[in-house]
Amino acid sequence: MTRRLAPRSRSRFTRSGWAVSIAVALGLIGFVGAGQWNSSLARQEFITSAQTVLVRRAEQLQREQEQLRTEIEDAEARVLGFQESDAGSQTAQERLNQELAAARLATGLATVSGPGMVLEIADSLREVPPGESPTNYIVLVDDLRDIVTALWASGAEAITISGGLSEGVPAERLVATSSIYGVGSAILVNIAPLSPPYRIEAIGPVGLHDRLMAHPIYIARVAPRVEAYGLQFASEPRDELTIPAFVGNTRLRWGVPVGDD
Repeated sequence: MTRRLAPRSRSRFTRSGWAVSIAVALGLIGFVGAGQWNSSLARQEFITSAQTVLVRRAEQLQREQEQLRTEIEDAEARVLGFQESDAGSQTAQERLNQELAAARLATGLATVSGPGMVLEIADSLREVPPGESPTNYIVLVDDLRDIVTALWASGAEAITISGGLSEGVPAERLVATSSIYGVGSAILVNIAPLSPPYRIEAIGPVGLHDRLMAHPIYIARVAPRVEAYGLQFASEPRDELTIPAFVGNTRLRWGVPVGDD
């Protein structure tokens, strides 16, 4: 004889199954919630870690930028110093160039132009009288020395001498180390042998020609010989002359600079 469950027992079984389902569902919900919570913690930790890295990197870049800014400022300061030093060097160089130009001008190593005079003197064309010395009728080394001395004393600043044997050759510029010597029938100026007619050019103040003609050395020594022996002589002032630079050695052999002490 089959027994049937009472309706009350079936109801009890049904409630037990429902409770189990609820428990399982709650467990699943808890598991999912726990997973989400753990995931949230991990994400937060990752975000925090990433932010820390970025902050550190930003701070490093800022330090590098500050260092670069400092280096740039130092470089700009050095460049400015170089520019100022270069400007000072250029000023000093310009001053030295001016001093060098003045020294070259004073020593005759530069071509110069200006007002002056031209003078030519040559041997006499007169026949030498019997019993007189022929040397009286030719231009002597002393004649050129006297003319040059009178020119310097009259204010000449640059003088050249050329002669008949120096055609096509630059005139000899007279400087501190120049010399005028008699060598046989020729006259040696610097190291160039010259022969008459002699041409002397000089640059100096306005009126240089008149000063030369009135100078005591010319009046006492040159003019009497020109008159007495008929030496060929001509001179005239010039508004503009160009005197070439000295070509040669200006080094002193015995003279040395004097010290300050």
